[in-house]
Amino acid sequence: MAPRTSKGVRKVEMLYQSYHVAHTLEEAVSLLESANGATVRPIAGGTDLMLQLHERLARADVLVDISGVPEIQDIRLSDGTVHVGAAVTYSQILDSAVMKRYAPLLTEASRTVGATQIRNMGTVGGNLGTASPAGDSLPPLYALDASVTLTSSKGERNLPITAFIQGYRRTDLRAGELIKEISFPALPQGAGSVFVKFGLRQSQAIAVVNVSVVLHVRQERVERAAVALGAVAPMVVRSPAVEKLLLGQLLSEDLFEQAGEAVQQDISPIDDVRGSAAFRRHLAGALLREALASARRRSLAAN
Repeated sequence: MAPRTSKGVRKVEMLYQSYHVAHTLEEAVSLLESANGATVRPIAGGTDLMLQLHERLARADVLVDISGVPEIQDIRLSDGTVHVGAAVTYSQILDSAVMKRYAPLLTEASRTVGATQIRNMGTVGGNLGTASPAGDSLPPLYALDASVTLTSSKGERNLPITAFIQGYRRTDLRAGELIKEISFPALPQGAGSVFVKFGLRQSQAIAVVNVSVVLHVRQERVERAAVALGAVAPMVVRSPAVEKLLLGQLLSEDLFEQAGEAVQQDISPIDDVRGSAAFRRHLAGALLREALASARRRSLAAN
């Protein structure tokens, strides 16, 4: 309920003071930089940001709508690299032939995001900017060795995702900067990749734990492994212990069991309303074993 004044008249608290629509990337950057001391935030789908504003987890005096900026709305493959605009929605990812072929684990993750309406509005750039460890698109991007391109009137910066996200809901996005795109090497033919998630219900659930795996396998031996987990630490983590264990090894159920134990070295889950730290540790091992087995099957089927 809105607070009342001493005379009983409702006092409406505004979530923001002004709203501007950008039509080009240049215009978006210009609007972001015209703060004059105000807190300016970009908004595309708003599925994360509006919730944060309502719950007073974030502040915005000015919102800049970037949902119609064409330069950040496409998915393309160029010289072996996949480029995903910051305003690309999860529905676009699900419909993209490029993503299905070269980053199927991100397609799988997008399918688990909210309901259809949320997937039609929510964007990869928004999920990245929120930097929640439970964000479904983030473990796939970590496993894909993604980088983030930031733009401002001063030019562009390109950071590995591991450098861009600096902690729980903290990023290296500077004042006046905008996330332009996310890019990563296209997965080669024969790579096995998978995203698995456990929530408290079958759909429209925040992850208790989610796991992404990429395996490059030749003659049953692992040539490269990438393992990333969400909701098991203040931010998404890669698991160097598991990646080192897998490298050069013959894939087997016994190896997967060892990986489930090794992952415990790289995670630090907490107790919260969705599950205890002990439950998350158990889930991390179980989901990792499931993901490795699936990635192995997919790699063998593609080779």
